Amino acid sequence: MMDETVKIGTVVWYNEKKGYGFITVGDKEIFLHRSALERFGLSTVYATDKLHISIASNERGQVVKEILSIERALSDTIPSDSEPLEGEIRGNVKFFNAAKGYGFVEVENEQADVFVHLKTLRNFGIYHLNEGQKLFLKVTDDGRGPQASEIRLLSLDD
Repeated sequence: MMDETVKIGTVVWYNEKKGYGFITVGDKEIFLHRSALERFGLSTVYATDKLHISIASNERGQVVKEILSIERALSDTIPSDSEPLEGEIRGNVKFFNAAKGYGFVEVENEQADVFVHLKTLRNFGIYHLNEGQKLFLKVTDDGRGPQASEIRLLSLDD
């Protein structure tokens, strides 16, 4: 028989390919299977997402039965009239595809567009970019072309 309770937990990690991960509730790790995400209408969650969940216990331990709501941390934006920090340049999002995990940013005085990987965005609390969105970024080039290494979003009220 399954015993059920409702709690708030924080995602520790989730592997979209494998279809499972873990969240913490207090000092306990709770198993999260993709079926709970699918029932809620999600395909993935990210570390630090807060989930309101119902927990069930079975012979293997505690598992997420249902996701009731999600709180996702958003990146702080800075005023659009801000000046770039040392090493930063201003850019505009040319294209971004979250499903493929990458996009490109147009930058003044650059020969090529700057590649942006979803992993870099997540490192800065950003989960998606919209075409035309303005931002500051630091660019590196390891021989494969310019790539964003740091990103700060500018507010949308220009």
